[in-house]
Amino acid sequence: MPPKLLACGSNAASHLSINHPDDVFTLTPTVYHPSLPLIPDTSTILDLVSTSAHSLSLISTPGSGGDVRPRNILLGAGTNTFGQLGPRCALWDDIKPEARWKPLNLLNSAGVEGDWEPVKIASTWTTSFVVYQRINDKPQDQSELSSISKADTGSSQIKEDDVEQIVLSCGSNDFGELGSITNLPLTLDAPAEIPISQASRRPTIVEVGLRRGGKVEMIKGGQRHVIVVISGRNGEQRVMGWGASRKGELDAATLSSNLTNDSNSSTSSKAKGKGKGKAISRPTTLPPTKIDLKIPPGERIVDVSLGASHTLALLSNGDVLGWGSNVKGQITDVHLLKDVKCIAATWNGSYFLTRSNQLFSQGSNTHSQLLRGPDADKERGEVNIPHGWGVDRIVAGSEHLLVHMKSQEMEEQGEGLWTGGWNEHGNLALGDQEDRAHLTRVGIEGRIRGLWGGCASTWVWVG
Repeated sequence: MPPKLLACGSNAASHLSINHPDDVFTLTPTVYHPSLPLIPDTSTILDLVSTSAHSLSLISTPGSGGDVRPRNILLGAGTNTFGQLGPRCALWDDIKPEARWKPLNLLNSAGVEGDWEPVKIASTWTTSFVVYQRINDKPQDQSELSSISKADTGSSQIKEDDVEQIVLSCGSNDFGELGSITNLPLTLDAPAEIPISQASRRPTIVEVGLRRGGKVEMIKGGQRHVIVVISGRNGEQRVMGWGASRKGELDAATLSSNLTNDSNSSTSSKAKGKGKGKAISRPTTLPPTKIDLKIPPGERIVDVSLGASHTLALLSNGDVLGWGSNVKGQITDVHLLKDVKCIAATWNGSYFLTRSNQLFSQGSNTHSQLLRGPDADKERGEVNIPHGWGVDRIVAGSEHLLVHMKSQEMEEQGEGLWTGGWNEHGNLALGDQEDRAHLTRVGIEGRIRGLWGGCASTWVWVG
């Protein structure tokens, strides 16, 4: 049997993959389409993303036959109104959404040939992104490499120049989320720009400057903007972004360290806004562009988390970078934090877990999602953690938080899941639709092997 994946929350688009379109208030097993090839129970769920009307899942399956290398498969569920699951057809239209996990292949329709496999996924509101990779047995012609990249897979038997990566996008383009300027992959033909507000007719390659020895370390989607972290052959990282940018989502000038004393302002200290708290004038869309972040020498970005219009980046030394909108105080003074080991961002909030087992929240509390009581203010404050438990990781949904904890008591060895915040669609997995102003434990059987938060949804891989 495939890995046991549970889901709850918003499901109007059938994207919880539970074979019906109703919201569910408790964790419910997801369903796999019978057309799927056999997925062994020893398979691993590498990642999962879920937004307003569609979900993507990336699974690694063990090698079989003469191929000992694991192979990845991409699954999708939900509606395909904007082509976010690939070119629209009878099985993927907005009249009959797919309510079960079904295999997706974006390569053929994008005109990409060869033995590629998906290695990373991301999504915005109604747009999908997949990083594909292939290992070459033969050197490629230099001209053929202009739109693709090479990366080190970490295998001592594979040279860094033997691996290529590309980023595909498909879906809506209301804020330039597709990030694509070419419909002709793997050629040097003149690019054909995709108009804003025109959904994709087929998946296209996003040009993010991938070259020999480069790889996508991370790709994350917010509500309408995308951030990628790319490393080159020399190991140096660069950060690229595209999509919505009016609130500084793609502008390093909006780093928290550049903010004025007015923490309500979404402007930077170098910008001149027309009024208090208003964003400075920026294009509403941008092609993929480099974001010049101030990263100390010798440090690296180890994680990125995106809200609706702000971004958090965790550095290897435990420092945090925050940029974009600060209207709700979601990035105020985040650069002052130290020894952080985990970050998470809701649409308008930020959460930080320190190495000393302290959990902090700041930003919007309209649905008690700061988890410090219904009247908590937006300034950063500490969230109460149940006695005897240590936080292993935190994961954010759109306006709710998931917290995986492990027992620190010698007499009780175990783990548990706590949730809190907005619960209109039952996404807290507590059997009702009442918001929670404090962390509340969820009854769950089995070992938690994976945890993901979506748009008013919660996903747990147990085994």
